Amino acid sequence: MTTSSVPVSDGGDLLAQEIREEVGRLIHHPIGEVKRLEHVAADGESPTTPLLTVVGVAAVLGVIFAIVTAITMVVYYTT
Repeated sequence: MTTSSVPVSDGGDLLAQEIREEVGRLIHHPIGEVKRLEHVAADGESPTTPLLTVVGVAAVLGVIFAIVTAITMVVYYTT
């Protein structure tokens, strides 16, 4: 008697596939894809929504940090 075991997915495979597809589209068409991802994150129905939100917040904080660091360096080295 043989029993075939079907692997049970916990959703991690689906999430990994979604992330791979999102990154592939982002690399090929960055501006259009950013606009599309804004709508995906706003809808909140995709399994990648939390990741998109975290990446968006991190990008904004990174830009703010870079600007503050640049201003601080300019002020420090010019005075």
